[in-house]
Amino acid sequence: MISSRQWSLDDGDAFVPCLFEYLRESGLIGSLASEFGGPDELMLISDGPITNDSNLTLIAGPPTMRCTATQPSRARQPSSKNPGSALEGIFDLTGAETTCDWQVEEWDGEGWHTRVTIKGEDLASSLRALSPLLPDIDNTELIVPGGFAGLLTYDLVQWTEPARFRNLPEPSTLLGILFRVDRWIVHNRSEGILSILSLYSDEWFNNCSEVIDKWLKNRSTAIFSVTGQSSFDSTISDVEHCEIVDKVRSAIKDGDFYQLNYGRVWSGGISEPWSVFKRLISSNPAPYSGWISIPDHNYAVASVSPELLLSIRGDELSTRPIKGTRPRARKRDRDEALKRELVASRKEVSEHMMLVDLERNDLGKVCRVGSVKWHDWRIESHPNVHHLVSDVRGRLREDFDGWDAVQALFPGGSITGCPKTVTIAAIDELEATPRHAWTGSLGFHDPRNGVACWNILIRTLEAKGDEFGRWHAKVQAGGGLVYDSISIQEVEEAKWKAQALLDAAWGVSESDIPKEEMSIESVPAIDERTESLLQSLKLQPQICISPAEPIRWMPNDSAFPSTKADERRLLFVDNLDSFSWNIVHAAAQLGAEVVVVEGRGELATEDVNHIIQSIKPTHIILGPGPGRPSYSPLTQLFAEKAIKGNITNEVGENIPLLGICLGHQALGEAVGWELIPAPLGAVHGVLDDIQMEENSIFSRIPNVTKMMRYHSLILNPTNQDLDIIATDAQSQSLVMALSHPELPIWGVQFHPESCGSPEGWKLLDNFLLKSSRIAGQSVEVPLLGREG
Repeated sequence: MISSRQWSLDDGDAFVPCLFEYLRESGLIGSLASEFGGPDELMLISDGPITNDSNLTLIAGPPTMRCTATQPSRARQPSSKNPGSALEGIFDLTGAETTCDWQVEEWDGEGWHTRVTIKGEDLASSLRALSPLLPDIDNTELIVPGGFAGLLTYDLVQWTEPARFRNLPEPSTLLGILFRVDRWIVHNRSEGILSILSLYSDEWFNNCSEVIDKWLKNRSTAIFSVTGQSSFDSTISDVEHCEIVDKVRSAIKDGDFYQLNYGRVWSGGISEPWSVFKRLISSNPAPYSGWISIPDHNYAVASVSPELLLSIRGDELSTRPIKGTRPRARKRDRDEALKRELVASRKEVSEHMMLVDLERNDLGKVCRVGSVKWHDWRIESHPNVHHLVSDVRGRLREDFDGWDAVQALFPGGSITGCPKTVTIAAIDELEATPRHAWTGSLGFHDPRNGVACWNILIRTLEAKGDEFGRWHAKVQAGGGLVYDSISIQEVEEAKWKAQALLDAAWGVSESDIPKEEMSIESVPAIDERTESLLQSLKLQPQICISPAEPIRWMPNDSAFPSTKADERRLLFVDNLDSFSWNIVHAAAQLGAEVVVVEGRGELATEDVNHIIQSIKPTHIILGPGPGRPSYSPLTQLFAEKAIKGNITNEVGENIPLLGICLGHQALGEAVGWELIPAPLGAVHGVLDDIQMEENSIFSRIPNVTKMMRYHSLILNPTNQDLDIIATDAQSQSLVMALSHPELPIWGVQFHPESCGSPEGWKLLDNFLLKSSRIAGQSVEVPLLGREG
């Protein structure tokens, strides 16, 4: 039985943080509440415009149980003495050496004591193993006492990505903490209701009710200001920051990745972190703000984050990537002009579209086929900056749970880069220090009712205390670096984003940006590019021929049965791209059974003939990926054998094969074509007109069609062994698609599965309709009404 009580609080936004402080002074939370639970503190604040996921402000009561993860004591080393550089496309894929361990701790009135240690091979399995700690309650409300809430630091990436890292936290460093929150104080902003929810009807509940009664009778807002100035330092100079931007641009030019999010650090002594947080929420309100304090670790995090990593409501998942930034201006006309400038920027829009496609991919790992959609594109104006924000949604597959969704999305792609795995490895090299809380997540998660909300910890201050009561804090901020980045502008953008933190912590700003009102508005169609993207958003394909779900094949799986005459089984070679699952979903929507194999890693050494004999595919797609085809040995082997006519089915027919981007490049290299830097420069997330020749792969598609391009390298034909069937419409000099004159082999340099390629599904459909080509004659299956 849940104990509860409610009050009307129509103007509660400005007062709830003051209530938190009043409860602390009254001995009901924090260090004075030891008779009720631990001294740890947690508050999740929603401010600014109200949305479905930024409506509740939550204060946790004193916890009596918590789960903590710390860095394992065993020092991990790269698997080779010369592991190479992710900035050159080479990095270690052997993954974590240790398990992800959580210590379950209970409060005994004086301190925290470990009860048991829970282990897991990855983040999801370790968190799932904690779920039995929650009390059974039959309640479908959004917030139910007894669920988890807390902090997941970025460094838990060790158990969500296959890369092995060089710069790990010191042993015993706190990596994550989840409280079992048996008592909540909840402010529902849209309803204007303040509530206490508790598993117990005890002294804490009764005292808390009385204290809130008193507070409501004599409440006041507080204005928090900085008294004096303190010193802080930047870990790098502006010149060094510019050099890093140029180094990243060089790696993008070489094709090693498409976008990377680099973070710069400012640090120094502060009086104490709570005062900083009060100033932050007063000067820079945000929808996913939060405060957490863990006294026995001398640790606190204060965040005014505008970004959502993951919202879960039953089987509905949502993420809201932020990418694209302009500063605010004091004059309204100039402020409006900066918003238009943001939307008109090819660099900012392409950077944003990359993140939309990446988040579709990450949701696709755990969502039902056909359910992942780009739902909304808007401008969010915060006190210091304007941002481009999208909403990407999907429906969770029945064989996955909310912890699987966290595993798939964590850490957010907007603060790592694209493709995700290689950029995370490159960030490890460039930043050369653990990120800790920054770009991790703060939030709540209740597997009992399928409700969760996790932010991304940007606009965040992390503080560590010493035995003498002194506090040292750090602020980290940066931005997404792409080929079109201008180094000095990236330096200034990092300072815009850090400004509120620097002001609140040290009373000093490195950038003169005003603080304006928050607002949300739809992206306007101000030019042909944005108009085309908005049309793509509106007209996303709804086709779903089959409810088939993708399957990941491992070497020890038993052989697959042969397909029937009307069935399609696609073997998809995944080359560590952040768009692979978008292709998997598109093919499954079109009725194919999809089997995924790894182009890099363990499966890369498998014999191609053995894979073909085991899976018995009717079609093969060589997927996109970072770097060159030589980085993905399995893709190279498939391309070489296919070009020689040696990829055949059980009756000796050539299996249709399509290469996308890296796969397309592998086909070209297999006949001796050169792979060179694109003469007109790298393009990533750019919507471009493609000039297509008459070819069955382009059936039902206009001759000039917009497709999304992601590539730094391009094929330079050196012979006529392959036919060029598409070029860029502008210069008509870049090879955008190829085909074999006799065999069922095609390659495309663009991404047909992108949300910016509205006609792309037809290309994939045309490919999947082909059964074989013998002596140059294509055999096709009827369209089956797919135009619907």
